[in-house]
Amino acid sequence: MECSEVVSLPKEERLKALSYPDVETGEIPEYLTCELDPHPYGEHVAQLLYMEKPNGSVLWLAWGGGIGMELRCLPVCERASPTEENSCWLPVRHRGGHSWEHYE
Repeated sequence: MECSEVVSLPKEERLKALSYPDVETGEIPEYLTCELDPHPYGEHVAQLLYMEKPNGSVLWLAWGGGIGMELRCLPVCERASPTEENSCWLPVRHRGGHSWEHYE
């Protein structure tokens, strides 16, 4: 189960993300849902775009927890699942469970 917090990404933030250095081009939805486990407080995060450099990094949008909206380039967790068929794609040092726990 994922957090149900949804945010509308303003056009200015979308343009800023698309012009971020080393970002791979792609579509960014207008509405984003937090990808972490449900949590009653603190920051929320949603994946925006993959980065060409540094390798294994993703451009994330963080919001809530008193920070407003903030773009962050962070590596992914990559913690392997017990079956080693999947690895976590959430940001490194994320709160809650790993992404593969929702699917395995």
